[in-house]
Amino acid sequence: MNNYDFIIIGAGCSGLSLLYEMNKSNILKNKTCAVFDKRKNFSKDKIWSYWNIFEHSFSDCLLDQWDKVIVKGDKEIILDCKDFAYQSVDSEKFYNKILKNISENKNIKLFLDRGVDEINEENNKITIKSNNEIFKANLVFDSSLKNNDTDDTKIYQHFYGCEINFKETANLSKHPILMDFNCNQGNWTHFFYTLPLGDNKIFIETTWISDQNNFAKEQYMHEINEYIQNNLNYKKEYTAGYNEMGSIPMFHFKDKANYQKVIKIGTAANLTRKSTGYTFLNIQKFTQELVQKLIKNQIITNARIQSKYNFLDKIFIKVLLEKKGNMHKIFLKLFKNNKTKDIINFLSNNSNFFQDIKIILSMPKLIFIKKLLNF
Repeated sequence: MNNYDFIIIGAGCSGLSLLYEMNKSNILKNKTCAVFDKRKNFSKDKIWSYWNIFEHSFSDCLLDQWDKVIVKGDKEIILDCKDFAYQSVDSEKFYNKILKNISENKNIKLFLDRGVDEINEENNKITIKSNNEIFKANLVFDSSLKNNDTDDTKIYQHFYGCEINFKETANLSKHPILMDFNCNQGNWTHFFYTLPLGDNKIFIETTWISDQNNFAKEQYMHEINEYIQNNLNYKKEYTAGYNEMGSIPMFHFKDKANYQKVIKIGTAANLTRKSTGYTFLNIQKFTQELVQKLIKNQIITNARIQSKYNFLDKIFIKVLLEKKGNMHKIFLKLFKNNKTKDIINFLSNNSNFFQDIKIILSMPKLIFIKKLLNF
């Protein structure tokens, strides 16, 4: 039998952020923590981006930051975000920082290449089973989607992105392109996302919002090749490097088990904004809240989503389901008709009442009112 004070299920962004903050705050000086993850090692596998509206511990793990971002449709919209820099975190730097931080703490045990098969709660104690071995803990933080269900329509933001190195000079934007809708929309919503990485180097991501959680990798790669030739007007040789592929649920989960001593974290805790997919800052905020409660020995509870964003996102998804292939026009209205500061705060769960009203009034009124009345 293995007994720990804490168990963290999942060594991704949410699990490792929590582990780092707990160790940094000396919570694990005299308490033990086990972390389980199916991964075999830690290497670059994600780029997390956001507007810098909230201070967190990983600002030294940036890939880069920019003071402008661009949205493209029939026209080019430039968003000046010098007051809230658009930042991208390199997961490799993130992992290395955390692994270095915890390396000398013998109270922390990483179980890699091991998933969690069962979670049970009995007599105020949590028991988990991994590879036929039993572990017990006083409190478990769970980023897995085990025991989760949803009442929402299942829509996904799925993507494939890769670093492109151009052999010859290419006409590249010096600023991130948040959304480029100048591409085939199909029957859903499709856009390209790019990050400049230096001279003749760029990260390009093809992103779909649809009822499928992925396409074949070959389709994504074909779309990126077409974007390079048609949108970037580059028809010469290039090489592809680092790549990532993923799927973000645009719906929220219900925990069927509802254990008292299992706290959901990350996407499993509904920290992913349904309408945008933004998660990183929400994870950092909730992590800091959890750590403060642990320090003060307060009752730990699951994350509570601000009801206004949940409500507005539900309406947004209803509109998306009806408009599908024309949804890009609504996104473009959002960026065209609002101040950058209001857009950033709204998309980052940081808006006030007046900013919410401005955003709502800038949207096509008939379709949104129709969905509101049918809510």
